[in-house]
Amino acid sequence: MKKNLLAVITFVLVLINLVLTGIITFVLVPYVKQANSLVTSVATAIDLEQKAGANEESGGSGSYSIDKLEVYDVNDPKDDKGMTINLKKGADGKDHYAVLKVSLSINTESDSYKEYKETLDSKKSLITNKINDVVSKHTIEEVRDDQRAIQNEILKAIQDLYGVDDFIVDVGFSSATYQ
Repeated sequence: MKKNLLAVITFVLVLINLVLTGIITFVLVPYVKQANSLVTSVATAIDLEQKAGANEESGGSGSYSIDKLEVYDVNDPKDDKGMTINLKKGADGKDHYAVLKVSLSINTESDSYKEYKETLDSKKSLITNKINDVVSKHTIEEVRDDQRAIQNEILKAIQDLYGVDDFIVDVGFSSATYQ
C-alpha cells in the first residue's frame, strides 16, 4: 500500500511539473522572442553606428596612421580653463554653457601641411570662431548625447575654412564640461 501511495504521489508531482513547464513555456516564449528581436535590432543599430562612425571619424577622407598625425591645441596652453561657449537654450529654458579644450589632429603627409602649418597660430581666432559657431547652435542635451557629431561638425567647418579635407583630419575634446 505504501509503495502504491508513493508511486501515485510521484506520478502526481511529475504531472504537475509537466503542466507547469508547459504553462511557463507558452507564457514565456513570446516574451523571449520579443526580447531576442529587440537585442538583435539594437545590435544591428550599434553595428551600423560603428561603421558610420568609422567613416565620420576620419572626416570621410580615409584613415591616418598615428605617427603621421600632429596634435594642435586650439586653447592657450597657459589657460587651464578652456573655451567657454554659451549653448542654445534647451527644453528647460535655462542658460547652459560648455567649457571645452579642443585639439586638432593634423595630417603631416598632406600636401597642404607645409603651407598651412605656419598659419595655424595666426588663424587661431578664426578656428575658435568656427568652434564657437558650431557648438553654440546645440542644446546641452544634444552636446551631451552625441559629442562625436559635434566634433564632426567642427571638423567639417574647419576643413571648409581651409578648403582642404586632408590637412585637419580630426577634432577632439581633451576636456569637456557642460553646465
